[in-house]
Amino acid sequence: MDIVAGIFLIIGAFFVALAGVGVLRFHDTFSRMHAAAKAPALGLLCIGVGTVLSIRTVPATVVVTLVVVLQLLAGPVSSHLLGRSVYYRARPDLQGRDELLDVTDPESDPNG
Repeated sequence: MDIVAGIFLIIGAFFVALAGVGVLRFHDTFSRMHAAAKAPALGLLCIGVGTVLSIRTVPATVVVTLVVVLQLLAGPVSSHLLGRSVYYRARPDLQGRDELLDVTDPESDPNG
C-alpha cells in the first residue's frame, strides 16, 4: 500500500510542478490562469489520496478530505474572479466574438 501511496504522491507533485512551469512559460494572463487552475487541482487530489493511503488514520483522512474539498471549491471561484478582473481592467484583444461584452455593460463596472 505504501508503494501505491508513493506513486500517487509523485504523480501529484508532477502535476503541481507542471502547473508552475505553465505559469512561468505561458505569455498571456488567461493561459496562465488555465495552467494555475487545472493541473494543481488534479495534483492536489492525487497528493490527498497518497497522503490518506500513507497515513491510514481516520482523523488524517477527515482532515485531508476537508482540505481537498475546500481547495477544489476555492480554485474555480478564484480563477473566475481573476479572469473577470483581467477582462474589466485590461480589455484583452480577444480573437473572434466577445461573448462577455454582449451580457455586461462596461459603464456598470464599479471599478471604472
